[in-house]
Amino acid sequence: MARKRNATDKYKSIIIIKTLDMRKFYSLIFTTLMMLASASLSAQSEATSPRMSFNIVKEVKPPLWEIVEEPHFVDEDGNSVIDADEVCKIVMKLKNIGLGEGRNLTANISATGSTMGITYSSRKIQNIATGSTATIEFPLTTDMSTVDGSASFTVFVEEPLGFNSDQYMLKVQTRAFQAPMVEVKDYVATCDNGGKLEKMKPFQLQVLIQNTQYGLAEDVAVTLMYPSNVYNLGGLDKLTIPKLEAGEAKTLTYSLLVNNQYEGSTLPLQIKVKEKFGKYAHDKSITLELNQKLVNRSIDVAARVEPKTTIVDAQLRSDVDRDIPQTENRNSHRYAIVIGNQDYHSYQNGLKVEQDVPFATEDANVFKQYCQRTLGIEESNIVLLNNATAAKMNQEIDFITRLAERDAQAEIVFYFSGHGFPDENTKEPYLIPVDVNASSLRDALSLYELYGKLTATGANRVTVFLDACFSGGGRNAGLIASRGIRVTPKKDALTGNIVVFSATSADQTALPYSEKQHGMFTYYLLKKFKDSRGECSYSELYDYLNRNVGNSSLRVNRKDQTPEVNTSPQVQDSWGGWKFN
Repeated sequence: MARKRNATDKYKSIIIIKTLDMRKFYSLIFTTLMMLASASLSAQSEATSPRMSFNIVKEVKPPLWEIVEEPHFVDEDGNSVIDADEVCKIVMKLKNIGLGEGRNLTANISATGSTMGITYSSRKIQNIATGSTATIEFPLTTDMSTVDGSASFTVFVEEPLGFNSDQYMLKVQTRAFQAPMVEVKDYVATCDNGGKLEKMKPFQLQVLIQNTQYGLAEDVAVTLMYPSNVYNLGGLDKLTIPKLEAGEAKTLTYSLLVNNQYEGSTLPLQIKVKEKFGKYAHDKSITLELNQKLVNRSIDVAARVEPKTTIVDAQLRSDVDRDIPQTENRNSHRYAIVIGNQDYHSYQNGLKVEQDVPFATEDANVFKQYCQRTLGIEESNIVLLNNATAAKMNQEIDFITRLAERDAQAEIVFYFSGHGFPDENTKEPYLIPVDVNASSLRDALSLYELYGKLTATGANRVTVFLDACFSGGGRNAGLIASRGIRVTPKKDALTGNIVVFSATSADQTALPYSEKQHGMFTYYLLKKFKDSRGECSYSELYDYLNRNVGNSSLRVNRKDQTPEVNTSPQVQDSWGGWKFN
């Protein structure tokens, strides 16, 4: 029975092994067939059907912007001017009316103009959800190097996919630093019932502190210094005045006592004054005498002395534009033609703004004020033309010359700021009206014909000021910039009683003085008139222009500019002694 069971068990094992082998065999067959089928289908697909690809794009829901509050300027003192050493900002408010959230946004700011001393930068801002309104601030800070002028700021909110807000330009006046000067203007020792300054008797020292200049004085600290055996009964040796406006005065009172141990016959006191910057104040030493008569009164001062209105006029941009001297001598026989041609591109196709003459109209406007106030010319005898066409220039020149012809004592002043241009063939210089193309000088104003017309009036004096060059260049670019020509203009002999002050020599360019918002030549011309109150000779003026224009042009513009003076033979020995007043 045991042998039979063993045989049966062996048979069963053989069956199981064979069964397992058959399973492996069938599995191998099945796998092979599937691989063959897959290869066949793939080949058939490539032979009968093109390959297809799919690019799934995520739906874009952009933000859109509605300006709720347009950009406006906010400053510390509320004068709407960017002052030196100030923290201010531009603020705008907008709403996201789009379908999506505004993400990774940038408050973008850029600036042109008088930006010296102003710090600003674009910055990242928080996300703005759909339907939300946000206030966007563009911080501005200034140091002590700001200049008189104006700065133009362009602001907008930038979105990475280009869904930006509208751009806005905001023009703000800038102002150069104006220093204060804090001084002890007066003092007095007093007591209640009069009497003398004696030991062991209290007395009051009143000190008048005043800001004598036009800049704001802040954090003014006044410290009283006194010798031993002198006591301050009020207890505070240092007093602080938060601010002093221009011309403003404050009275400080100290209650003092000299004890019996004090041995001197005089009482030396020192008042130390310091303001925010630590350099615009003067100390004061005071010496009182023991037994001197004391007064029974107080200093009577106005709380504030108003400064001159021109000091706070935010529209004035240069020192020569302020406080223009006023002469009492009126000259009814003096006539002036003043022309400032700045905007050429608006009158001629193909010109760009770079080919305009920066500050030319400002040159003319301020020169006209000097003619009237400083040179004593009646306003009815002055013609002012800004951006003058050829017809207008000829018309007004004819008008003034006709007036001068009828005046036996006539003097003529002619001023021009704008483009000059030479004829390439004859080298003859021309003044260019704003509507005349420099490639065709037929309607331009010949300088020599102008000289002849002015002197033909028989005027006792003809004085010409030309802030222009005649080499083909310009303050920014020449009228025919692509040609880039430089021509040395021909100089013809002058006739009559005429003196011509020119901004340049030979083939130089008449350059701007951007910081002062004038042409370089005009700025120093006006400055000499201001400093001398018009009481200078022609030779003194020429020496001043030659020295200062040459030096400043090299420093500021890194180019040479040498003014010239030309005279007729009739006055070559006498012109230097001529005077304006």
